[in-house]
Amino acid sequence: MKKRLQVKPLDPMMLRDGRPFNATPGIRAHTLSDITPSVLAGTIRTMLAKREQAGNRSLSLNHFAKLQVRGPIYKHRGSLYFAMPQDVEIYEEHGKASIQVIRPVNLTDGQHAKQGFFGVGQEGRLADVLWPPLGAGAHKGMKGAPAYISKERMVHWLTGSESEETWSKLLEQWRQDQEDSPLHAANETSPFLPAFIREERTHTAIDPKTHTAKAQQLFSTESLVFPPELTLEAEIDSGEDASGWTGTISEMHPMGGKRRLAHFSEVEDDLSWNCPVAIQESMQGASYIRMVLATPAYFRKGWLPGWLDENLQTKNPWKCGVELQLRWACVPRWQPVSGWSYSKDDLYNEKAVRRMVPAGSVYFFEVTKGNPADLAKEMWLQSVSDKNRRKEAFDKEDGYGLALWGKWNVTNTIQ
Repeated sequence: MKKRLQVKPLDPMMLRDGRPFNATPGIRAHTLSDITPSVLAGTIRTMLAKREQAGNRSLSLNHFAKLQVRGPIYKHRGSLYFAMPQDVEIYEEHGKASIQVIRPVNLTDGQHAKQGFFGVGQEGRLADVLWPPLGAGAHKGMKGAPAYISKERMVHWLTGSESEETWSKLLEQWRQDQEDSPLHAANETSPFLPAFIREERTHTAIDPKTHTAKAQQLFSTESLVFPPELTLEAEIDSGEDASGWTGTISEMHPMGGKRRLAHFSEVEDDLSWNCPVAIQESMQGASYIRMVLATPAYFRKGWLPGWLDENLQTKNPWKCGVELQLRWACVPRWQPVSGWSYSKDDLYNEKAVRRMVPAGSVYFFEVTKGNPADLAKEMWLQSVSDKNRRKEAFDKEDGYGLALWGKWNVTNTIQ
């Protein structure tokens, strides 16, 4: 049984990163730039378990620990938003926003000998398999570049239906709108969203005996401030067991650090999570496809998915008849994900920091077998994360590694 939940943050959210936070005077608790899937999944499971206890029902609480959660996906004014894909460079030229599309280039032997692998030498590891994106990194990133892109614009990006010039004009118009009127004052759905504002608060430690401030014990915390109309969506899958779903869900519950409040409500499935028809049509019989991460992903080999073999090829991992050959990947710096364990076996200790591939990372593939349209339909917003062999984390069940799919066109010449 599946249900869709909408989460409305009511307070600034504190989402700690892995940096130490102790009693050192002046220390700061830093926050992540997004709500991670594990934070949302753990909060939903706890909220549903407490709701079960409040109803005095006899269902085992272990039932809720097994719930599969997909999300979070941001939603603003009726439109879904995803992290900006990393296969584009946004820069400023002559006072206006411009973009450069990053695409791998299939070099000939002569071109490869002259250029060197990614410009760093005549040869490199897997140089005969990977195709470097020549020209990438030639521009300095634009200050205030958008952090999120709407689903409508993402579909255009993944189908390659618009030119660089069109995208540059759209970005420049968005930047002007941001300067002329703040996000909360806009009347229409925006094609992009900026990074969330970080709010810093200064606190002082309190002596529990005297209830007065301790001397030289100031510290500060960071929190994310979300736009007023922004919500998060998540899908909950309880399998064939519908127990614990009595009535419509509408609950207030803390999320993240410092017990900041959010409202959880059940909403109807509007099919917005389904693979768009335009994506399926554009990928029909395509020879080259892209995978864009909508949420951070865990891969056992670091940035490299575990379902790729030593030759960077797949062997039909999703049972849809499609096999792929990796050609390149645009992956930024790894994202730290930690947390706090509430298990008695762990004595309520902090969790070890784990390295995730950030949302927005792009993997370029060549199709060696099958119809990629079947892959897009089957695996749109489904998890491509590896299973954790130690079972200390359940990334696929928490919503890590949700993927979007699209096509790309290969070039054989140096731009």
